[in-house]
Amino acid sequence: MSKHKIFDDGGPAFSRSGFYSDGGPRESDCWPTDGMSLRDWFAGQALAGSLAGEPGSHLIPERLAPDCYALADAMIAARKGGVQ
Repeated sequence: MSKHKIFDDGGPAFSRSGFYSDGGPRESDCWPTDGMSLRDWFAGQALAGSLAGEPGSHLIPERLAPDCYALADAMIAARKGGVQ
């Protein structure tokens, strides 16, 4: 059994339909899953907001990064009408 919690990453933040060139697929083709997850995007936005604020003890990386992902998880849950 895995010790890691499975997170709902919200799907791709900047999804695209993808395409195959000349009968593809090829390594250079655009895959629909390219890009970052919505969870990573939300966490990055939370991080940017935190860093734009007043400097202080809340900027300890070991605390800040998990807090940003907790906010991202809450935003994904809110999009679905619930709380994780």
